[in-house]
Formats: sequence, structure tokens, C-alpha cells
Amino acid sequence: MIDQQLSLKPKRTLRTRLWRAGGLVGIFVLTFFIGNFFIPRDKAVTRQMLGHDFLAFYYAGTCARTGQLDKLYDLDATRQFEARTGAAAGLELGPGFGPWWNPPFAAWMFAPLSALPYHTALVIWWSIGFTCLGIAIALMCRMLGGGWKTWLLVPLLIVTVMPFFQVFSHGQNTYVSLMLLCIVVTLWRAGWSLAAGLVCGLMFYKPQLGAVIAIVLCLSQGRRAILGVALTATALLLVNVLSMPGTIHEFLFHMPQNLHWMQEENHYRWERHVTFKGFWRLTFQGWASGPTAPIVYVLWGICELALLAGMAAVSWRTLRGPRDASSTDRLIAAAITAMPLLMPFYFDYDLLLISVAVVLYAVDYQRQSVHFAEDRWLIRTWICLFVVLEFGTMLAGHTRVHPVVPLVSVAAALLIRRTLRPRAARALAQTPPEMLVTAAAA
Repeated sequence: MIDQQLSLKPKRTLRTRLWRAGGLVGIFVLTFFIGNFFIPRDKAVTRQMLGHDFLAFYYAGTCARTGQLDKLYDLDATRQFEARTGAAAGLELGPGFGPWWNPPFAAWMFAPLSALPYHTALVIWWSIGFTCLGIAIALMCRMLGGGWKTWLLVPLLIVTVMPFFQVFSHGQNTYVSLMLLCIVVTLWRAGWSLAAGLVCGLMFYKPQLGAVIAIVLCLSQGRRAILGVALTATALLLVNVLSMPGTIHEFLFHMPQNLHWMQEENHYRWERHVTFKGFWRLTFQGWASGPTAPIVYVLWGICELALLAGMAAVSWRTLRGPRDASSTDRLIAAAITAMPLLMPFYFDYDLLLISVAVVLYAVDYQRQSVHFAEDRWLIRTWICLFVVLEFGTMLAGHTRVHPVVPLVSVAAALLIRRTLRPRAARALAQTPPEMLVTAAAA
């Protein structure tokens, strides 16, 4: 009798567990937010500490607006401008500064804001960012569906994860990137290849976010996607050539030198990067200046080649296999998750883009009637990543081992394996109809 009662006891669903986990993390974050108002000012997070990355955007916009294009990648000019602007705005700046890393044409995004006082420009930039975030969340909720109890998990888990706060506190542009990625994925899944390519080209305002997505999109969708990406890329190139003459050479010549100077001739915060290069450099060399050790290049290259081989196999399987919704979602999720690892330069706050991969996985998980071991391990990996992101950068800063990079690697490997082994599709075809009805009812 007891056994019968236990067998009839309802099990907690995955959705319920996610709501509880998200709620606990939300309470944890809310406690710190409220507590910040009751601790001494010298230990609290103040407004003067926020938005420092926006200084680089403000500087680039000023260069574009005033025609000082030759100073866009000038490190000395950048340092002096940010010091003056920060002092005038009352910001609590340290000895460091943030250069302009993006292509020249992206500076026009910030030219209108640079004509405003710094704090006014920052508030407007935050407003634009939150608008883009709202659009991105709405698109992801639309992808997920399943009723409000399911799709409301998207905003809950996004606004409680650390990259969300990092983007806001730094004044970064990841909310814009997330919106563009969600639009690309929405168009891609709907079969509108040309439109997806046109929007994907806009992501090249930050090349490390647009490169992998553009390549996989073009391989998957063919000529129309290639045409879309090419049209946008050509338009951006013309804008650059006509309105900012000479800056392409500056970008191609000086930007790599600036990156080398920042990373190898200074005390660089490698724990902020979620790349194979950053992981191995931090592990073997810490924050010491100097050239990257050969062992770092070797391990970085091995990891990079292994992941590239996996993504190539996934792309080849998708090209030769049936073009159904499941294969498309799996391909996109694998590409988004592998993206930071394949890049030599990718900051931790941009991991917010992986939320799109999680949503696509959830969509594919919902449409399956039979689940396998890789699903269970992938869900555990997502949950671990969600938790570790809250303190991963801080932990890496103390231990010289970045825990986020291995978790993202495992997630990417499992997504690739899941795409290369479509066992769920075969099992679905062999599942008796009565089991499918039972699974749908559940």
C-alpha cells in the first residue's frame, strides 16, 4: 500500500525545478541589491562605479562626430580623453582605461550620444539597451511557447544571471547584440534566409559575435543567406570608406598592436575572457606580462581544432541530412555555444548570448517524446553554468582556473554530439502511437 502511494506521488517537473532554482538565485541577488543601500559607501557599489566601458564608446562617438578619425585607435589620446571625461563626470576610475576595439563604422552608433553630457548619454544608452533586451526576451519567449509558466522562465533566468548585471554595470552593448542574434535566429528558423543574412551582417559591428553565426548561417541556408550577409557587409564597408576614409587601415594595422600591448605588455585581466586562449594563458601564466608561452599556444590550438572539427561535422551533417526544425535548432544552438570558445577575444558579459542556445535546446527538448542520457547531462551542465556564472570570474581571479570555460566546452560538445547522433529522431519514429499520446498529454 505504501509503495502504491509513493508511486502515485507526483514528481517535480523540470520546469518546477527551474522555477525554484531561478527563484532562489533571484532572492540571493535581490538580497545583495537591497543590502547595497545599507552598507558603508566605501564598500558599496555607487553610481560613480557604473558605466565605465561606455567611456570607450563615448570617445569613439566623439572622434566620429568631430572628424578626429586618426585618433580612434590612438591609445594615448584615448587614455587622456577618458581621464578628463571621467574626472568631469565624477567617476571613480582606476589607473586603467578601455580602448575602442570595434570596427570604425560602429563609432557612428555613438556619435549622437557623444554630443550630450556623459551621464545623460549613459542613461539614454541604458534605455536603448533595456529596450533591445525586452525585444530579445519577447522573441525568445515566442520561440519557447508552452504557456506562461514556461516562457516566463526566460526573463527570470536572464535577469538573475551575472552577465545581465555585468552588461548593465559596465555600460556594454551586449543587449543590442542579443536582440540582433534573436532576430537572426527567428528569421533563420522561419526560412527567411535573405532577411536573416541581412540582419546577421549587422552583428559585424562586433566581429567576434558575428563571424561564427554568419559562417554557419551561410553554410546552412545557402545562396540567399550569403547574399544577405554580403549586402549588409558591403553597405557597412561603403559607409566606412565614404564617411571615415583611412580608418580601415588604422583598424587592421593599429588594433592588433593595441590588443598586443594591452594583453602582453600590461597586467591584463585574463579571467574576464571565456576563450581557450584566456583559459590556458591564465592557468599557466596568470596575470604576468610578457609573450604568451608556447604551451598555451599548443593547448589552445588543440582545443580549437577539436571544436572546429566538431562544428564542421555538424555543418556537414546538416547540409546532407533532412532540413527539419529539430536539425536547424540543434545546429544554431551548437554554433552559439561554441562561438566564445572559437574566438581569441570574447568577454564574460557576452555569454548572455548563450541564453538563445538554451532556449533553442528547450524547444527541441519539448518536441521530443523520448530523452536520452545526453539530455540529462546537458541539462545538468546548463544548470551548473547558470550557477557558476554568478561567481566564476571572481573564482578565476583567485585560483587562476576559470570554471566557466570547461562548462561551456562540455555544453558545446554535448550539443555537437546530440546533433551528430539523432537517436531521438529514430526513437521517435519507432515509438508506438499510444506512447506518443501519453507523452503529449503529460
